[in-house]
Amino acid sequence: MGVRRFPPPALPFTDFPQQRAAKSLSSRRNRTLSPESVQPDLLDWQPPQTHLSVQETDAHILEAVGFRPASGEAFLYALLDLSYAQTLMEQGLPLEDQLVFLEGKDAVNELAELPPEQEIGILRVRRRLIQAWLETHRDGGKPCYVLVSKQPSSG
Repeated sequence: MGVRRFPPPALPFTDFPQQRAAKSLSSRRNRTLSPESVQPDLLDWQPPQTHLSVQETDAHILEAVGFRPASGEAFLYALLDLSYAQTLMEQGLPLEDQLVFLEGKDAVNELAELPPEQEIGILRVRRRLIQAWLETHRDGGKPCYVLVSKQPSSG
C-alpha cells in the first residue's frame, strides 16, 4: 500500500523570499546606538520618595493644652489624632494629600473648634524644610498646605 502524499500548504505570501539575505558584519559593528535604545543602568535607579523623615522636617509633637504657636511663619502645624501623630513620628511624613498643614493662627482657630475631650497632637514642622513638597489649597476660605510627592527643586 502506498503512502498518500499531499502537496505542501501554500504560503500566505507568494512573493515572500525563501531565504533571508545575509547582513554584513561590518554594518553591525559600525552601528551606533541611539540614546533611546540604550538601556539605563538599573543599579543607579532610585525609587520615588514617598515619605519625609522626622529629621528632614524637624518635626515635633506639641501638646494641645496651652498651645501657642511661634510668632512668624517659620513653622506649619497639623492637628492630628495623638496616636496617628506618634505613628508619623516613627514612620515619617507621607507625601500624599492626607496631611493638612496650617499656619499658626489658623491652627489655633481650628483647635478651638475641636471638642476638649478629643486627644489631639499638634505636629509642628519647619516650613523651609518641606517647602519643596508643599502645595497650597483652600479649606473653607483659609489657606492650608498639603504634602505632595514631587522632585524638590534645587535652589
